Amino acid sequence: MRKLAALMALLAGLALAQTTDSHTITVSVPSVLSLTLDATDYLFDFADTTLTGSETVNVGGTPYTKASLAAYNTFIDTASGTQDFAPTSVAGTSGNDYGTMTIRTNRAQWSVSPSVSGTLSLGNGRVKVFAEKVSGKGGSWTTVPTPITAVSTLIGAGSGGQGKSVYRLYYLLTMDINDDIPLGGITGAQITITYTLTSP
Repeated sequence: MRKLAALMALLAGLALAQTTDSHTITVSVPSVLSLTLDATDYLFDFADTTLTGSETVNVGGTPYTKASLAAYNTFIDTASGTQDFAPTSVAGTSGNDYGTMTIRTNRAQWSVSPSVSGTLSLGNGRVKVFAEKVSGKGGSWTTVPTPITAVSTLIGAGSGGQGKSVYRLYYLLTMDINDDIPLGGITGAQITITYTLTSP
């Protein structure tokens, strides 16, 4: 009995004799809020002679004639008011008639807003913008081509906006038959439109 008791005491002592160690788990996740646009210049060249005047761009289900000298001459001959024209060309898009805007974020809520710098002699309100959703989250706030001066938010997601979203960005320019174009014409007039992606 004494040997059994001694053995049990020894085993109990061994069970209590132990050492421990520990480590931590560290997690770092950045806030991702990224916007890119491939288009660098939407060119409306009514002096262009390479187009025939019959070329069109489909924007929101409506075809719009591309700006060119031939198209402008037809406009002068037949117009009684205003007409919206698509760009002659769009630089940086590999030949597409629209820019591709890509948004990457891990934020549920976000919005894309434009700001305009510079002034066109015809008026900045002549420039119309239309965003068309291709894939991803959020939605366009332009149901029809809208003057850029009237757009405070172009695209937005109120919830569930995480992931990659792709939109097509179209522009149109409104011409008016009553425009009094200077004798020297209008050459190289530009405005710059900057888009900012924000999240609350």
